[in-house]
Amino acid sequence: MVVDSSHPAAAAENVALVNEIGGGLRVSYRHFDLNIIDKCVEGLRSVESPFVVFCADDDLLFPDAVSRCVEFLKCERGFASAMGRTAQLSPRLPRWCCRVLRGYSIDHEAPFDRCRQLAANWFTNFYAVYRTETLLDIFEITAANTNSMLNYHIPEMLLSQLSAIRGRIKVLPDMYSLMERHGTNAGSAMRVGIRPQAEQLYQRFRNCLAEQFVQVGTNRAEAEQFIDSSYSYFSEPDLGIRRQPQSTTERIQHFLHGIAEKTVGLWNPSFNKHRRFVRASDLVGCEPIWHDAVGLMQKYPLGIPSELSGISRCA
Repeated sequence: MVVDSSHPAAAAENVALVNEIGGGLRVSYRHFDLNIIDKCVEGLRSVESPFVVFCADDDLLFPDAVSRCVEFLKCERGFASAMGRTAQLSPRLPRWCCRVLRGYSIDHEAPFDRCRQLAANWFTNFYAVYRTETLLDIFEITAANTNSMLNYHIPEMLLSQLSAIRGRIKVLPDMYSLMERHGTNAGSAMRVGIRPQAEQLYQRFRNCLAEQFVQVGTNRAEAEQFIDSSYSYFSEPDLGIRRQPQSTTERIQHFLHGIAEKTVGLWNPSFNKHRRFVRASDLVGCEPIWHDAVGLMQKYPLGIPSELSGISRCA
């Protein structure tokens, strides 16, 4: 299902593309003039399959790994989500810059313990495989208690925490997806407080999450203390957005920081807890689709040109 919120000209092009490939792929199209969270809610309400997974239009999922996640969830009712390893590629940089992002299984029986572990070493499982009813439930709660037009990171954090409340989180040892790193990624901006609504947005997030903890037997005071210790920075109104360096001094500092980020793993043994370079062992069983995916991103770093035929663009 293509869930689209593009402006009319782009939407018309997307509809034409869906119609062109309709004979070879089973694709349905929905257009909603909504923000990302509300759009996802409406899309999920139309899903008829028992399992569902999101994939952004500039990312690539590996179908065999998705299928293994589905089979895992069929057998393990105590798990709310399953995914594999996610790699991030910078198309304009050498391939050694392709990194596996941190992700790990969270197996605690108690929902509160799962949420504390996720907050201590956070990673997004937005693109994991879920039971459709579970993902719709947590998206509806998020839509009712956040405003993604003002702050994207609060909804993202709430979705992740709600998923941990609903069940355990599994990360399989399979290459699962390839993400393109670029300047318009939602995560490329720092976590921001929006003046003057920062405190109001945070309080909505705090009250919602605390209530969800109470529903699974957690003491409310303990839940609120955990939320404040982990996420109270959302209420700060003076958090800035990452911007391009302006002065020569800022450019030098930015350059040196980039070198430090790329080389820290050479001497810091804890680096791999967060992200690491792709290994040959990550690609066992998926080499052909991996190389095709990397080649596609490197060939079209700004997106696949519209003048290519629909079949060629979807191949």
